[in-house]
Amino acid sequence: MGHGSKGWYVHSVRRTALMAASLSIAVLGLPAGAWAQTGAGTAPTTAGTTTGATTNTSATTPTVPRVTGPPALSVLRLRKTIVAEQGHARFMLGVKSKTVATVTATIKDATTKKVVRTLTSSQDHIQGQVWFLVQAVNDQGYQLPAGKYTVSLVAKNSEGTSKPLTGKFLLSLTPPRGRLDGYTVPNLPAIARQLKIAPGGQLVTAVAVKGALVTAGLRRGDVITKINNLDVSTPGQWQAAIKTLPADTPMPIEYRRGATVVSATLQVPPDWTPAPDYAATFKVLVKRNPKLGYMLASARNRIDVGKPDDAQKQFDAWSPAMKKTGIGQMLQGEILTAKNDLKGALAAYLKATTTDPTLAPALLGEGLVLSRLDRTAEAVPVFQAAVAQDPGDAVGQAFLAYALVATNQNEAAIAAATTASTLDTKYEDGPLALGLAQIAAGQKAQGVASLKRGLLLMSDQARADQLIAENLEPNA
Repeated sequence: MGHGSKGWYVHSVRRTALMAASLSIAVLGLPAGAWAQTGAGTAPTTAGTTTGATTNTSATTPTVPRVTGPPALSVLRLRKTIVAEQGHARFMLGVKSKTVATVTATIKDATTKKVVRTLTSSQDHIQGQVWFLVQAVNDQGYQLPAGKYTVSLVAKNSEGTSKPLTGKFLLSLTPPRGRLDGYTVPNLPAIARQLKIAPGGQLVTAVAVKGALVTAGLRRGDVITKINNLDVSTPGQWQAAIKTLPADTPMPIEYRRGATVVSATLQVPPDWTPAPDYAATFKVLVKRNPKLGYMLASARNRIDVGKPDDAQKQFDAWSPAMKKTGIGQMLQGEILTAKNDLKGALAAYLKATTTDPTLAPALLGEGLVLSRLDRTAEAVPVFQAAVAQDPGDAVGQAFLAYALVATNQNEAAIAAATTASTLDTKYEDGPLALGLAQIAAGQKAQGVASLKRGLLLMSDQARADQLIAENLEPNA
């Protein structure tokens, strides 16, 4: 996940993760920046210290009298069999603490008795329900193999240590997810006009030497229209479809080369395979063929690898006419967002959407920046415009739902989040937004269930910790 081979739109979603989290944090009543990425597999811990503003939960969580005394644990919540996708395995582990305490969970291989994972809650965790989102990896970060495991939980405070509460589970892994070894951008109308091809689909801008796409017969300039039997005409459809690719398994792919439609068979590697470095390819490509789609891909690739200054230098070299296009101003907005210049980014996005009101990714970016600037009410109609242009975009629907919850429009939020969850079953913000909307609407049981579904799709541990602390534990 998170590599250039997944294409421009997937990276657009990845880069907007911070803004999405800021919006969901606003829904929670937390200050933006109150969380940060931590190591996989931790519960709310002192080891995974967050950075930024100090968390203030008083907006959503009333003060609870602290219960002191000798610690004790009860009511272990753990599925007996955990079925998860290899490379993306995670599960929920819950326990009830009688007093304020630190809770530690130790996971062992049931056969070898070796400790494979240790998780610790905050040192001053309030009494009541304690939840861990467990990334099913060992302490070195490697995927736990399928098999039987045991869990032992203890609580500790100044008055002693509880008796262990134990359980066991079977981890069953389904086949891993695959990834493309090529770089794509949406074949937006402005890009298609310049290339004199039909719009829609994903434009292939770079391919790995001797990679899966090359083996399937694709090359730069082809436009992918279907993959794994799924239509990818729009950016939202691509975002959902790309997560369905099975690794090391033949699947159909359909693409256009000029006006000719070609069907082929594609077999991609697992998504943990290192992504190719496309920098050298793009450097040559934009000199030889300075078309909008290729120049966009080259600059986007620099943002993807954490070098927005390089992307800015590339953009500065664009012709004045290309800079003024909707796509040009959208790119400027994303570069400035990556540099945390939100006001500058908003100005660029506004120019992009004024120039081209149909540019759904720019509308999405504009809405996200508005939400980060605490202008969520203004973001609602922008998100609505984004999903009107790309109804198949689960990302836009989920962010619309967050904004609707933040502006107390809970029923509309439930509808948008339900749509997001249906469009992309592997996208965490669909069920997360749904859970927050349901809880806000007084549907506690449904909201908790939705939050758990979303948490099981999350790789961002710190954001998961915040969601658990502010919503799951108070409502469990």
